[in-house]
Amino acid sequence: NTPVTCIDYQNEFIAVVTEKNGRRQSFVADYVLVTIPLSLLKKSTIKFLPALPEWKQNAIDRLGAGIIEKVALRFPRRFWDQTIQQADFFAHVPSRGEMRGLCGIFYDMSLGAEDGCAVLMTIVSGEALSLKAKLTDEELVQRVMDVLRKMFPQENVPEPEKWLVSHWTEDPFAGMAYSYVAAGSSGEDYDLLARDIDKRVFFSGEATNRQCPQTVTGAYLSGIREAAKIAEAIGCKGNP
Repeated sequence: NTPVTCIDYQNEFIAVVTEKNGRRQSFVADYVLVTIPLSLLKKSTIKFLPALPEWKQNAIDRLGAGIIEKVALRFPRRFWDQTIQQADFFAHVPSRGEMRGLCGIFYDMSLGAEDGCAVLMTIVSGEALSLKAKLTDEELVQRVMDVLRKMFPQENVPEPEKWLVSHWTEDPFAGMAYSYVAAGSSGEDYDLLARDIDKRVFFSGEATNRQCPQTVTGAYLSGIREAAKIAEAIGCKGNP
């Protein structure tokens, strides 16, 4: 769990350099799998020697790194059931433009649960991210509760038993939530991001999966894809 600062693949063996608390270490490998998020590739968090090929860097630059945050709330009971009637999500339209992106949709994460679990998850996006940055987690949760109580005035909406707020934007090892095809980009950029360099430096992650980007499933499948490619490279090493 030590941050990587440099991947030097210009020699026979690849050197992976890490640094933590002023201490530098170098690990030697035949192959390297890069799994960091697209946002960190964009920021050149890891230095590559030599620099990444132009086709790879251009794909990184063109793809978009999207930002959303999530708020999950666990309640003692499912107060929304009678109104929503077994739908697995419901929407909210803010009354003011500056609130756009705050709780635009709620997902029922516990629909069909047999243990009586009652969990809602909502999203903070767009202009509302600026508001979130000014609030504590407790204040943000109360904003979400205000929205729910206005949506269900006929119900005695209880306080959540537990809650969880994501902080992907501020996380130095994330900095984003999902990749997307930005203006000037295309699906081909996902394929370029997935392409290995000289069958030695490999790349995985949701931003390398053209069929399933933006998902945990896409990231997982990309890992299986690259494991197969590395296994093939190991089997071919030394052969004509």
